Amino acid sequence: MNSFENFINDYELTMIDSRIKDAMVYALDGGKRFRPSLIFSIMDGFGAKREVAYHSALALEMIHTYSLIHDDLPCMDDDDYRRGKLSVHKAFEENTAVLAGDGLLTEAFGVVAKDEGISFEKRIKIIKYLSSLAGVGGMIHGQLLDLQSENSTHVTDEMLEEIDDYKTGCLFRCSLLIPMVLVEDEEHEEFYNMVGTKIGRIFQIQDDLFDVIKTQEETGKPSNSDSKNAKATALSINSVDEIRKKLNKEFDEIYNLLVDRNFNTEYLRNIIKKIEKR
Repeated sequence: MNSFENFINDYELTMIDSRIKDAMVYALDGGKRFRPSLIFSIMDGFGAKREVAYHSALALEMIHTYSLIHDDLPCMDDDDYRRGKLSVHKAFEENTAVLAGDGLLTEAFGVVAKDEGISFEKRIKIIKYLSSLAGVGGMIHGQLLDLQSENSTHVTDEMLEEIDDYKTGCLFRCSLLIPMVLVEDEEHEEFYNMVGTKIGRIFQIQDDLFDVIKTQEETGKPSNSDSKNAKATALSINSVDEIRKKLNKEFDEIYNLLVDRNFNTEYLRNIIKKIEKR
């Protein structure tokens, strides 16, 4: 991932200097890069060069980071820490955080549009996935459902799955659909959607659990934030043991999906194992 980090640093140098840029760079630094890693795992599985996906991977990471900045704002989840450091609105100020999130979201589409290493057709397809899965019919819809779930007394598995599939699952689906476009494997789109959806559910259930059983030092963000905001989470209707069993079942199902595919799934499997052990 070092060369990808260098690519991020080089791209940041092309941006006009300002306090907004400083906040954007601050926010991008320190992420675990799970979504770019998933992109690269598909590229590796097909024997394609990772560098071909760098622009698109940065765009997705920018969109993910913008969503975190806005999630942490006082009007949303009101969290003071992210990625082991002060949230952007605390390290800078609230109006700068809003604009930094806006900047990352807007810049993301420019990153893909300026990618001369791939065809115009592929750029358009990737921009389409990014906009639809991050937009009002995707991640933003999930964020709305999440906010509406606060203080709910009628939480169900179906309700949680819907929130997870939109709020978290959409960008994970995008992290598999982007390389699908790049390696020209669109006939298997259903597979990439299924795997991305499952990873999103797993990731969010883990986060729900970690919010209760892990410390701020371990997660990089405040513990018990969900209960503070009265969120509907996996723990709203499940015990810790039940959640662990649910996660084991989800991991078994996702590993079964990786059997007998048309590419080397070992790279993708390794990223999923990292998610399993986080």
